[in-house]
Amino acid sequence: MLFWKKEADPPPPPAAAAPPVPRQLRGTLACSEYACRRHDGVTCAYVDRRGRLCPTAWCPDHQLVVEGRVFCRRHARLFAAVGGEFQMVQALPDLDNRSPSLADYVGDVLEPRVLELLWGLCRPGTNDQVAAEPLRVVHPTAGGARRWVRTWKMFDHTGVIVQVGVEVDEGRDPEVDIKVGRNLVGQAIPPWIDRRRQGLPGLPPDEDAAERQRFYDGLWAGAPPQIIAEVEQSRNVLRYPGR
Repeated sequence: MLFWKKEADPPPPPAAAAPPVPRQLRGTLACSEYACRRHDGVTCAYVDRRGRLCPTAWCPDHQLVVEGRVFCRRHARLFAAVGGEFQMVQALPDLDNRSPSLADYVGDVLEPRVLELLWGLCRPGTNDQVAAEPLRVVHPTAGGARRWVRTWKMFDHTGVIVQVGVEVDEGRDPEVDIKVGRNLVGQAIPPWIDRRRQGLPGLPPDEDAAERQRFYDGLWAGAPPQIIAEVEQSRNVLRYPGR
């Protein structure tokens, strides 16, 4: 678990992980990218927990290469995010399951806001710390669908003060939740995914960017008040002077 200790001023938010660097790996298959006419694509290397191979192939212009293997965009993000857990066959999502990549993608976008707020709530001169945890899968104890979660925490030597999470439940994909502790404070379906499900054309780049920004703003809007309230409640309950 990565963390930074609060001193005088918080460090800047960590830079987003660099995307996998495409390399010139060539095959003999038609590229799966829309409108691409190249026929030197290589099959995506992803195999799900049921042993099914990703049916897509990608030319050098559109492939993502991770550790010497070609992946589609969705599975490249999953491979990079989950890391060692990728080798745990029972944890690998089904081919049509976008939950982990969606949770990780939205988490990347919201992370600067989360870290800025949590660091702003840390008190100078205390041992308040902030941690950013990588994507993980949560298996329900009483049945039901798995959840893919990105988590951030503010804590000190007595324990967690507040926890913020971005979650996607496999049973409700592509709905994205944002939680503060156990409280659901935001829930929405990304509009670009909803548009594709309805068979609608994509928006021009500037309109698409504006729509995505509105989605993130709306999803995040309910989080700051709840985060502040939970931090204050935690400090008041424990009555610890440093908190």
